[in-house]
Amino acid sequence: MTISIHGRARQQGVALMVALMILVVVSILGISAMKSSVFSAKVATGTQADAMTFEAAETALTEVYRELNAMSGEDLYGNLAGDAMIQRCVSGKNKSKEGVCQAADYLDSRSLLKSESTSRLNGYEPVEGSQISTTGGGAIFVDYKIAMLGESQMSSFNLDNHHLQEALKRGIKPGSEIE
Repeated sequence: MTISIHGRARQQGVALMVALMILVVVSILGISAMKSSVFSAKVATGTQADAMTFEAAETALTEVYRELNAMSGEDLYGNLAGDAMIQRCVSGKNKSKEGVCQAADYLDSRSLLKSESTSRLNGYEPVEGSQISTTGGGAIFVDYKIAMLGESQMSSFNLDNHHLQEALKRGIKPGSEIE
């Protein structure tokens, strides 16, 4: 049995074509896996950035709760009387800086997150049967309703997060101030 040189060349040509086809398929699979991996990394980064802005807004609200718990009823009434608002910037250096955040006020050490809060009186409810009579006038215990907005920004990802909550804080309101 003899195989001609022409037949051997044809077999080698077919083997080369099959090897090239396998190489193309493996290359396409590799590129597809790489694109999928890059996409997954982008999704994971976006999810992490979103979680960070969520936590930053919650940190701002935590600081408002802490400040409200430390206030007496008189301080609360004095700070939030009328249309007054309390604005605080939460930064890594100062957890309760008065006013809005400035350019250098970042919550984290990488200068990615800004976090701030705004609080205002959202009304009050008298506590039933709690009228206090004093010599100089009357007063009543009330549950102050405080609207609190925690906000955070991550400019590098163009993310904002806003959390609105309402808290109740019991305090004394002068009888002359009750409508």
